[in-house]
Amino acid sequence: MTRVLSTSKNREEQPSRSPYLQIIIISIMEQNKDFSPTQTLQPCATCADCPMFSDFQDSRNRGWCSAFEKLARTHHPRTNSCEFAIKEYEEQNSVEVAVTLCSHELDIDDDGAIFPKEERIISLFVEEITKKAVYEAFEAHQHDFPGFYILAYHRCYPDAEF
Repeated sequence: MTRVLSTSKNREEQPSRSPYLQIIIISIMEQNKDFSPTQTLQPCATCADCPMFSDFQDSRNRGWCSAFEKLARTHHPRTNSCEFAIKEYEEQNSVEVAVTLCSHELDIDDDGAIFPKEERIISLFVEEITKKAVYEAFEAHQHDFPGFYILAYHRCYPDAEF
């Protein structure tokens, strides 16, 4: 059975849209026409970017997730649980370093020897004990110690006695 929905006779009988409805439709169209995104989309972090992920380098993009002890794919997005596990992992792998700071101000003793006027020992946490890592960690706290420079640094041992 074929049905004709619109004929010339039916068109004349249909009521026309009200002018208010036409204005609303036009204004919606104008609003959508001017739409533009405020920011470009940024790719999210994936398992491939995670320090706890070991990529198998196979054709199926699989690897081992040390955070949750299971197989994962390189393209999986990182979740809040992943971020907490990564933070905990990085805190466990950081090393505490004792840093000796000396002031730029100098003092002279009775024998004429020059030495720093003030000396302090602070502790910092770094990924590895290198000069670069210690100086980068100190930069974040440098505003707390104006006029001081790093004289020496060494690893802190929890059982050591001073």
